[in-house]
Amino acid sequence: MFGAGVLDAMAKESGVIKRLRKLDGAALLDTALCDDNQSFNGFSMQLMRSRELDVSRQAVHQKYCGKMADFLKAVFEKLLAAGLQEELIKELELYIKDSTKFALPESMAELYPGTKGKGMKAGVSVQFEFGIRSGQSSIKLTAANENDQGESNADKETIQKGALYMRDLGYAHMGYMNNIREKGAFFINKLNVKAIIYTLVNERYAALDLSLLQHMTGIFDGQVYIGEEKMPSRLIIEPVSADLKAARIAAAEKESKKKGYATSDYFKLRAGFNFIMTNLPAEKHSAELIQKLYHLRWQIELVFKAWKSFLKVHDIKKTNTQRISCMLYSKLIWAVLSWKIYTAIGKIGQASILKIHRLIADTKELLREQLWGTNTKWLRMLADTPLKRVLKEHKKNRLKTDELIISI
Repeated sequence: MFGAGVLDAMAKESGVIKRLRKLDGAALLDTALCDDNQSFNGFSMQLMRSRELDVSRQAVHQKYCGKMADFLKAVFEKLLAAGLQEELIKELELYIKDSTKFALPESMAELYPGTKGKGMKAGVSVQFEFGIRSGQSSIKLTAANENDQGESNADKETIQKGALYMRDLGYAHMGYMNNIREKGAFFINKLNVKAIIYTLVNERYAALDLSLLQHMTGIFDGQVYIGEEKMPSRLIIEPVSADLKAARIAAAEKESKKKGYATSDYFKLRAGFNFIMTNLPAEKHSAELIQKLYHLRWQIELVFKAWKSFLKVHDIKKTNTQRISCMLYSKLIWAVLSWKIYTAIGKIGQASILKIHRLIADTKELLREQLWGTNTKWLRMLADTPLKRVLKEHKKNRLKTDELIISI
């Protein structure tokens, strides 16, 4: 992937290099990988120190104001595509998808408009999906003002027969779930708080009276019909703790106060329960298993936390639009590299996402040198690191991720 010939070809194809001189594809990518908001003079000194290249800051500036962003985008996409072959996935694959948003300098508003309601004039949404079994992943950038429902419509052709999909509420509209059902795939997601739940009584639809659930202590698991379309679905309803219910109501009332309206009694009643929809058959997958599988969705929240805490993907300084685009793609290249290292070290759920990303952030310079083959200290450091230091701490009486996956 990081071979000189491959990178030179990509650099020429993108137009950042017309003919090979001092700055080849590898040298240009190297500057991007060490870009922690570094100045062009810093790039020049870095090239001298690491590659003994005497390149002026003006020459580097010229590249970054030209086709450099196109080159980095091409590297990012090629790196992302370098994964396991589909035929290696022999069991049911489970795909988790979500997005994280962050603000950009206002100069990027035309390319990446922000969410005006939140005072974000320019912003980007990073759409991230990965397979629990394979570790295969996809990452793409969209404008912050584009909602996740549109994203779920855009990727409906990628749904695979027999696969299981878990996505946040923002993606899970009726069209999305019907598409998954028609493709012979499966979904697990929470029910939209505004959706009406119907049951079939004497061949007539009747809205479910949530007040009947107030004294429920166990789990409801049954066939229901959702929304005006009366979409058939298996619904699992579980009561939550009094503290969690109170926290949900407090958060809703705080938001309601900002917008000048009161939180409804219906919401307060519903806040006491989790509503999980699925089309997985009850005879093969228990309600308890569905609950535990849905909790795996929080793995993606840990990824976003690691990206922001250790890779600083959201830390973009004010500069021209070309340089900002370069910063975005250089940070995404590091995100993909980190994810591939994480999945290579151990199965998803066994290795700790946060521990692996912290290790990479702390040894970034050594890893960069390892990528170019200038030394092998990073791999030796990894080999000498006790495995327990990068494994997730397993809580008593809780199934491990791989045990959950085996159960489906």
